[in-house]
Amino acid sequence: MKKIIAILFLGTLLTVSCNKKNTEQTQSPASYPTLTLKAQKANVSVQYPTTLEGEQTVEIRSKIDGYIEQVYVEEGAAVAKGQVLFKIDANSYLQEVNNKKAAILAAEASLETAVIQTKRTAALAEKKIINTYELTSAKNVERVKRAELSQANADLSAAKSKLAFTNIVSPINGVVGSLPYKIGSLVSISAPDPLTTVANTKHIYAYFSLSQQQLNSFLSQYSGNQLKDKFRNMPAVSLVTADGETYAQKGNIQTLSGVLNASTGSANFKAVFPNPEGKLWSGASATIVIPTQFSDAILVPKKAVFEQQGRYFVFTTDGQNVVHNTEIKIRNTATEKEYVVTEGVQSGNTIVINGIGNLRDGVKIAPIVASSKK
Repeated sequence: MKKIIAILFLGTLLTVSCNKKNTEQTQSPASYPTLTLKAQKANVSVQYPTTLEGEQTVEIRSKIDGYIEQVYVEEGAAVAKGQVLFKIDANSYLQEVNNKKAAILAAEASLETAVIQTKRTAALAEKKIINTYELTSAKNVERVKRAELSQANADLSAAKSKLAFTNIVSPINGVVGSLPYKIGSLVSISAPDPLTTVANTKHIYAYFSLSQQQLNSFLSQYSGNQLKDKFRNMPAVSLVTADGETYAQKGNIQTLSGVLNASTGSANFKAVFPNPEGKLWSGASATIVIPTQFSDAILVPKKAVFEQQGRYFVFTTDGQNVVHNTEIKIRNTATEKEYVVTEGVQSGNTIVINGIGNLRDGVKIAPIVASSKK
């Protein structure tokens, strides 16, 4: 009886196994759209984060210690060169000026007395009434008094300068920044924070960085033997502000730092944008957009790419229509629908362009061939 049961169980297993095998053999591979890649010309835009600065940004600091008596401007106000921004309490500095003026009067009186004494001594020495030693001493006293008068005049000039510093003026035409100090605040020459900043924003500088590898690739796109020639052949660039708006005025890349940053190994570029209406602010963040043309770019549809832990992948197919999970490297640029790939796939490779969420490595598919780009 046990033998009969064993035979029946074995027969059942063989039947199930055969049915499963027949099912797998008869089941058709799923269909997926594919695309054969081809190198082609492409006009894309490279984007880099940038920091904006006015063509002049000056910190306004007090050159003397004292209390703020008046604040004559508001944040964001346009000011002219020489315009008074702050008034520091001037009483102590005015007193010092008066003291120095009194010191000059005293020095002048002392000098006048010394001059009279020198003349009298000279007359007596001429008549041989006194010796020349006393004359020399009188002349030396006169020189000392003249020096004291010169020192008193210098002290008065310094006191007047300090008094003038109680009016803090703008050194340039520009726009006033934040005002952390209010009326009554004590300020000093050693204060860590400036009273404010004034930025000349008629033109805005947009600074961005490229790594050494990116630098060579970037510059090689433009004709010219010298760097100045390459700058002339670079296209006008755009600016996207932090709120996503594209700034109306175009800019131009003008300079490249001559030395790579020692800590990051990057090179710094400067693009200049006109800012006649003051819509761009010094210190703001933005994105600079540089139009770039590639003669043999490999373009991959964004929908064919998936990301894992900061790495990008596509599914490529082999000659037997089996898909393989393939890592790719992409440029920091793209068209609206495509990435520009630098490594991982090349012209002639075939990739799956839709339905990749249902795929896994090693699965056989039935490709639906899409027309390749030209």
